[in-house]
Amino acid sequence: MKTALATLVVALAAPVAVTASPGVPDSVMSHITQNCNASVAGNSEATQSDENCIAIAVEAYQKTQR
Repeated sequence: MKTALATLVVALAAPVAVTASPGVPDSVMSHITQNCNASVAGNSEATQSDENCIAIAVEAYQKTQR
């Protein structure tokens, strides 16, 4: 039971960690996340995970804000 609970906590915390990017407004982060999830889900041959897509998009956004 403790293992299942720990797994659930980790699974629920993972999306929060991905979306919590300093310096990125929630609306921008939401847009990035939606675009990445859609592009990876729509491509059965995707070589990039949605987490990688999000990280790359956040980095690109932050570069434009400097």
